[in-house]
Formats: sequence, C-alpha cells, structure tokens
Amino acid sequence: MTVSPLTDELFDAFAHLWVERRHDAGLSREAAQRAVLEGRLERAAHRDGVVVFLALSGGEAVGYAWVYDQATSILLDTPSMAVEELFVLPGSRRRGVARSLLLAVGARAQRCGADHVTASLPNQAREANRIFARLGFAPQVTRRIAPTSLLMRRLRGMEASPLENLMINRRRSLRARGRRQESAYSG
Repeated sequence: MTVSPLTDELFDAFAHLWVERRHDAGLSREAAQRAVLEGRLERAAHRDGVVVFLALSGGEAVGYAWVYDQATSILLDTPSMAVEELFVLPGSRRRGVARSLLLAVGARAQRCGADHVTASLPNQAREANRIFARLGFAPQVTRRIAPTSLLMRRLRGMEASPLENLMINRRRSLRARGRRQESAYSG
C-alpha cells in the first residue's frame, strides 16, 4: 500500500474513484462524470490549500482523502487541516487503506504546523463516526441546513400570502402523490 499526493498522472484514477464515491452516496454517476469532463473536479482539486492523497494497492487506486487547510473557526485563527472526503472502494475496506490515508493527512498536518485535524461526518454514518471517535475525533459542532423558503416562512411567522399557501399545498400534494406511487411500484 502506498499513499501519494495527487499528480497529473494519477488524476484519471482519482476521478474514477471520485465518481464511484458520488455513486456510492446515491448521487448521479452521470452528473459526477460531467463534473470531471467539464474540468470542475480538476480545478477544485488544484485550489490553493487543497491536497488529495491517493491510496494505491498493487498499482491500482483504491481510495483517496481530500483535505484542505482551514482555520479552526472564523474567530480563532488556529491552523488546522480538514478532511473533506475520505473514500475507500468497498472491496478494499478493512484492509488499512483509510488508516494509511489518515496517516498521510496527519503527517501533512504536522509539517504544516496545524494544531488540529477536523472531519465532517453525516450523523447517520454510525460506523464512520465510531471509527473517527476511536481515533480521537470529538464532536465540535452540529451543522444544520434549511431551505431558504422554509426559513423565511418561519421567520415571518408563517405569514404566507394566499398564493404562497396555494403553491405550498400543491407542492405537498404532488410530493405525497409521488411517494404513494413509488411505494405502489416498489411493493
């Protein structure tokens, strides 16, 4: 197992893994491939402060860690490294690939003088949360997200106009009808 920073020669292997990760997460493989073809992935991977580590086993790419420099918070200018994505192909899991990638991340953090390494994990990813907790990662914040339209309605105290209420009710009806049809097809 070797871990290497992303190079031009390894970009295609990384792009393949990135597309697989997107698909593994339930997202569109076609949209991910479009991001690769349009150069968006390559531009993102070459931004200042971004490093992508690629894990190779037998010359084949089996995982990657996407990290970037960040301050611990806006208020504290303490240097740290953030793990944006950590992905290992399903067939290569439980073989030390993630450990090797995180060792490379930690070594880079030490060389850069970073005081901390952070990682964002979905709450529902229980196994990943357990693994990171065993490695010493502690919860720092809970990040919440809300659709802008919902936030504005709630802030206005639900003072929606009759037209807005009509549109909202229609959207809800269409969603409910769609869910009923999906369950009828899957059942």
